[in-house]
Amino acid sequence: MDIEALRTSVTAALEDVERIRTRLHDLLTDLDQSVDAVHLGRQGRWTPEMLAALWENVRHLKGVRALFEITSEHPDQPVTFTALIARSGLPEQQQRNEHARMSRVAADLFGEKRWPIENWQGATPPTGGKAEMMYRMHHTVAAWWAELSK
Repeated sequence: MDIEALRTSVTAALEDVERIRTRLHDLLTDLDQSVDAVHLGRQGRWTPEMLAALWENVRHLKGVRALFEITSEHPDQPVTFTALIARSGLPEQQQRNEHARMSRVAADLFGEKRWPIENWQGATPPTGGKAEMMYRMHHTVAAWWAELSK
């Protein structure tokens, strides 16, 4: 029996249980309606306090500010990476670097990489080429961010 492999599997299972416990606790809190929260699918549950904590740590990043601005101006609407870099004025790689920085900050704050903005890889164009990243901010998050950014 490989004790290290077993130890690794048990540790991973315990982490899964802890994530499930946290999600169930969050759900109970939401059911009690004692917390203003929104669920963003793969990006998880967000509250105004979580958004404020993240924003405080990434507000100096021009590309992240542009991401928040352009998606909040079009709540619930997809925004393309092309539109985002046109807004930020940054080179593509710098914009990506700032997204990676926001992911690291979120992981430090919340224990996992997640954003208050949904993001996904768009479809590959019919004429070929590279699929583009897409971003969308929920209207509730947009309202919270509007208050934070005043």
